[in-house]
Amino acid sequence: LFKAIELLGGGLDVTRTAMELGYGSTSAFVYAFRTDMGCSPQAYIRRRLSDRGAGQPGVSETQ
Repeated sequence: LFKAIELLGGGLDVTRTAMELGYGSTSAFVYAFRTDMGCSPQAYIRRRLSDRGAGQPGVSETQ
């Protein structure tokens, strides 16, 4: 899911990210993302944007 984080962080929407990564459906991608990351892709994006607004580095900036 590191590629998913990169794509989502770059502004690609959830549906396009799912298709880019080869998922058969958006819901399958969301389920896999939620299972591994503990939140939905949308929640991850909101949290990341909120963190950046607070001056904290995003995931891609620390790896």
